[in-house]
Amino acid sequence: MDFDGLCVLRMAVADMAALKVRIRSSQRPAPPDCFYQALPPEAATLLGTLPCGRFAVSIPQGATPWGGWRFEGAPPAAAAGPVIVYRLQGDCRYEAVAVRDGGRERPLDEYARAAARRLRERCGDLVRVPGAYAYAAPDKEEWAGVLADGGHVALNPARLPLTPPPAPAHPAERFGHCIQVRAPLYAGERPSTPHPLAAFSRVEVFSESVGDRWLAFDEYQGLRRGRAAVPTEFAAAFGAWLARLTAEAGFGRWRFRPGMGFGEETEWWGPRGRRRTAHEGLDFVEGFRRGGVSPVSEGVPARAVADGEVVATLDDFMGETVVVRHPSSKRRDGTVFHTLLSHIQTARGADARPSRPAPVRAGEPLGRVGRRAGVRIRPHLHLTGAWYPDGFPFADAGVGTVLHPGFTPALLADLNPLVESSPLCLTTPDDKGFLAED
Repeated sequence: MDFDGLCVLRMAVADMAALKVRIRSSQRPAPPDCFYQALPPEAATLLGTLPCGRFAVSIPQGATPWGGWRFEGAPPAAAAGPVIVYRLQGDCRYEAVAVRDGGRERPLDEYARAAARRLRERCGDLVRVPGAYAYAAPDKEEWAGVLADGGHVALNPARLPLTPPPAPAHPAERFGHCIQVRAPLYAGERPSTPHPLAAFSRVEVFSESVGDRWLAFDEYQGLRRGRAAVPTEFAAAFGAWLARLTAEAGFGRWRFRPGMGFGEETEWWGPRGRRRTAHEGLDFVEGFRRGGVSPVSEGVPARAVADGEVVATLDDFMGETVVVRHPSSKRRDGTVFHTLLSHIQTARGADARPSRPAPVRAGEPLGRVGRRAGVRIRPHLHLTGAWYPDGFPFADAGVGTVLHPGFTPALLADLNPLVESSPLCLTTPDDKGFLAED
């Protein structure tokens, strides 16, 4: 193991939300500087199997199919095994920095190196148990956590589901979250060692949407990315749409700073905390005028990017989301490209949902940039491009599902290259010069 390249061990955003420390505001008490996670002695092997790479992983507190161990806001009075110390970082995330064990506190990397050495001395090299897996059918929140951890899960041997979960009972469930995963189990090569061991394992994936077989995580991700590509005709329409939006906003060009692009994990507003899930699209927030950077004004028209049909108008936390289906971009597998314009105010509101698809032309107004009373985040236009099964029931699913990166029937498209290649957009690597009022 190359401990110079040890991954980051941090608290999952879902656990931060459960502990009510994800959102920062003047109305909330200051979050604690540290959290503590006590592992039983038999789970100490987890710290000896921390993966290496430029990513982060987490040991959850027990809300996943594989179980976990609780976080505490104060050091435990007595602990039989190691206690991981998580410290609050500048990005409002808790990262593991040290481990307390046997009355001594050591840096995480030093402890992980010693734990791996003890594991080899006691058990020999770690090997996969032939044909043994822990299975799960994660919901979209659980799956989003696995995706955020690069496919790695921390296995708790005391809570492993060792048989595959049942398949969906009714065809209608195929519009829901239909995915199965399995994590290989590991043991020491010496026959006298117990198995399976508590260890980090990388999942394999079974999903009919990308092939009727178990796939390695990287292969699954690669297939998903390939199928989520932006259709050529949409890329061409985007340029004209962006030019009109820029002119109507009164900008020379838009500015995209950290948190505004597709896949971003941080918020661009407030204290720049971690998002609950990766960003699903683009946020058009601010642009350049003669006097400098200005916010986009409420009332700027939100227009259809390309020809299509409005299939749903959904409530979102700032306003409404209009879903446009683009029938010209339909694949043989039955998936159709859609665009979703969010955080806008429509003339009729989300309660007036279309009873049937309503044709719309490129450039036709769908609403205006705005926000509901009481929402403190600055008005902005959110754009998502995604592939959905033809006939998907958007109104029944709701915006919280259809715009969730862990919802597998949706293939969210990476729109960042369209912004990065446009002379009407400037991407900045930091928040230098950001507007104070977020």
